[in-house]
Amino acid sequence: MRLESVIAAFAAGAALSVAAPARAQQVAPSDEPEVVLPKRYPPTSVRWKLVGGGVALTGLAYGGAFLCASNWPEAPGSDALKVPVVGPWIALGQSGCAKDDPDCGFTAYFRGFLTIVDGILQAGGLGIAGEGLFMTTEAEQRPAPTTARSEVVVRPMPIVTPHTTGLGVVGTF
Repeated sequence: MRLESVIAAFAAGAALSVAAPARAQQVAPSDEPEVVLPKRYPPTSVRWKLVGGGVALTGLAYGGAFLCASNWPEAPGSDALKVPVVGPWIALGQSGCAKDDPDCGFTAYFRGFLTIVDGILQAGGLGIAGEGLFMTTEAEQRPAPTTARSEVVVRPMPIVTPHTTGLGVVGTF
């Protein structure tokens, strides 16, 4: 092969490998989509819904236990069910068959199972309410206000001095 034919082959290959510019629509800077970062924490509005749901769950479970204790006072441990949150666990330690029914069998096991479920529901409801109070939230993005508004921000603040311990409120008005 001659040198001229090798150079011609490389030139032809180089000419064929050059791509034409893309004919895609150019995006104007103002038309670029806004980048939305995923949220890491739930919004602040979730806080009081969790607190309310937890308190409601604890209240419903306690109400059911109180109703059962009031309707069947002869069952062992029924008085303990009138104590919120720890009552089901105290009643579980006092469980057994009633004096007038020494061969209760399945009834004692079923009552024990329901007592455990009630204790878990009451404690779980308080856990959910506590999660709502102490959880980390992410501020919701609101559109910019069209008129000037003043916001009130109030936060609890501990007060600790050599003679006093307490809780105060600070904020901007």
